[in-house]
Amino acid sequence: MTGSEERRAWLALASIDGVGELLFSRLIAAFGTAREVIARGAQGDVGRWAREQGRLTGRLPATHRTLALLAELYATADERLARLDDLGLWSLTPLDADYPARLRDLDPPPVAIHGWGDADLLRAERSVAVVGTRRPTPGGRHFAAQICARLVEAGAVVVSGVAVGIDGAAHAATLANAGATVGVIGGGHEHPGPRAHAVLRREIVERGGALISEHHPTVRPTHGTYPRRNRIIAALADATMVVEAPLRSGALITARIALELGRQVLVAPGRVGDWSTAGSLGLLRDSPAMPLIGLDEMLEDLGYLSAPSAVGAGGGAPTVSSSAALALLQGAERVVAERLRRAPAGIDVLVDETGLAPQVVTSAVTLLLMRGWIQPVGPAYLPAGPLLAPA
Repeated sequence: MTGSEERRAWLALASIDGVGELLFSRLIAAFGTAREVIARGAQGDVGRWAREQGRLTGRLPATHRTLALLAELYATADERLARLDDLGLWSLTPLDADYPARLRDLDPPPVAIHGWGDADLLRAERSVAVVGTRRPTPGGRHFAAQICARLVEAGAVVVSGVAVGIDGAAHAATLANAGATVGVIGGGHEHPGPRAHAVLRREIVERGGALISEHHPTVRPTHGTYPRRNRIIAALADATMVVEAPLRSGALITARIALELGRQVLVAPGRVGDWSTAGSLGLLRDSPAMPLIGLDEMLEDLGYLSAPSAVGAGGGAPTVSSSAALALLQGAERVVAERLRRAPAGIDVLVDETGLAPQVVTSAVTLLLMRGWIQPVGPAYLPAGPLLAPA
């Protein structure tokens, strides 16, 4: 892991409303570290950078409100971080060795995940998303419950979005069968979702599950935050089950993201002309998704007929120390790796701080990417693999 101060700065920068992973990575690439972004923001340099980017591209990289919050962050960072502690939230970042490996498949991955409950569930060996319409038929709700009961029997964690409808049915059925479930909410933990699910959300955490969000607790959910939530649901699961999706269902967004990630998608087919499954049938027609034709067949398609192994899905601390890993490197590759182990950076920052020629830095970065020791996040690069391990 990089230094604790950089990690705190990373979380503070991620707390700003409007700083998604793309803007975050551009800021890191431009200024070198999260600490530097915060310091330079107070000096007005981030605002000047944004205006220069606006002149070059014809569009500011952030709203005026976001830029104002960045300028204030040097003074407000401690207060923002204290809010996480006050609510009893744990946090994970891509700088952490135990950041969920599945989320690293997103490009770029979420810059922070905050949660209540069992963070280890995000690295479970078996994890399946169950999603669908907010207005399910009684039959759809019942089938979602049957799916979750069988997944619990197979030792899988059930992931969904804590919305009313199929999501709620999936979480509730998992708990009823003494299983573990992860709820991904569309806003911050101060605004966790519909009031009707207040008891459900509490039981998810109290009964061994987890309730997570990429947003700072104060962020309110909007039409824009829900699709972002869906990508996390898709990434956290090895497969996605779609139960009753109309033509304009958020479940279809989750399914398409899962397919883009190379994940398996199984869709419960419905009757032709039925509004509740029109999107499901379209997904089966237009994508590589497979029909979900039965519960036994579902377990076979998932490869869950055998018992899960004692080994999790990965994402835990690397077994090789970072010092031992660096000893395997030579020349420019080692210089670049040592710099990125301290904090993320873009190519320009690496050239400036290492004194190496641009083509030498680019070559070293390519070799480290091939090793899996660094990860691209937009124009910046993060340490990964053994570079995240203690020295």
